[in-house]
Amino acid sequence: MSHLFLSHRYLIIFVLFIGCSLSAQNFKLQKDISKQCMQKMRLVSDKIVLAKNNFEMYIPSEIIIDPLQSTIITNVQKPNKQEKTITNFIIKEIKCKMNEDITSGTITYMVKNNNPKSVYPQNGFILKATSEGLTFLSSTDPADDTPVMPIMKFEIMK
Repeated sequence: MSHLFLSHRYLIIFVLFIGCSLSAQNFKLQKDISKQCMQKMRLVSDKIVLAKNNFEMYIPSEIIIDPLQSTIITNVQKPNKQEKTITNFIIKEIKCKMNEDITSGTITYMVKNNNPKSVYPQNGFILKATSEGLTFLSSTDPADDTPVMPIMKFEIMK
């Protein structure tokens, strides 16, 4: 048994070294993102506004953003129906340009969609804060064709 350990000790040391350095990189990546962009948030909207022509559709929606779990969950009621669609997204990258009190700036979430039938973007979302309030929108649609969700309720979750 000790002979087996001696013959594989360099491999074991190499695997431990690589594993430690990779976990340190993940910790550094999350540490560099501002605190306000790493908070779990719940966003509620009652409509979607198309940026191109300001057409409004009554579509109740709830979005849970959990950067520490690398997930965004959208719970959207289908137009003129009681049926809701829940879609899970995996956050691949976060670009944080938001102030501490979440009143000005943007947080861009680059995502991977686990649901290929989803009508939502395959690449990302933007949470935008202005003096008029928060909005949640697709980061991949052309600017004039973007569906925008004005956020009527925002809460930091524990």
